[in-house]
Parts: sequence; structure tokens; C-alpha cells
Amino acid sequence: MVGLVGIAYLEGESGQTALQLMASPQVGWQVVAALFIYASLVPVLAGAKMEPFGPFTPKAEIVNGRAAMLGWAALLMLEYKAGVPFF
Repeated sequence: MVGLVGIAYLEGESGQTALQLMASPQVGWQVVAALFIYASLVPVLAGAKMEPFGPFTPKAEIVNGRAAMLGWAALLMLEYKAGVPFF
């Protein structure tokens, strides 16, 4: 969600597609992405238990993550084919 909001804001400001923004030599988004990946892997590598927490079950989180990945892929494909920003 954070990435989608960030890309939507940057597309509105610059008029470039998500692929054009990610190909730019700016390092800021790459550092943030690396920090999010690291923060996501720490609990897994530390041996965190995969137990439900209220409505947040491991199965639901996996499904939501996969849906988000498909959404990103669809956004990138649509922008690539159209050549214009989606937002």
C-alpha cells in the first residue's frame, strides 16, 4: 500500500510512468525498498511463529500479498503498453 501511494503521488507530480520512475538514478526509493524487505525478513529469519492475530491469519496475509503482487504487475503492464501514467 505504501508503494502504491508513493507511485501515485510521484506519477502525479512528474507525469512519468512507474517504470520510468523506478529506472531513474535516484537512490531514495531503492533504500526504502531495501529497508522494507529487510524488515519483512527479520521475523522469518528469527523464527517467528506463524499464528493468527485477530483477523490477520497467515493464510489471509499470504493471499493479500499475492493479490498485491498481481496488482503491481497489472499496473506496470498497463502503463508499459499505454505509455502513460495510470494515476
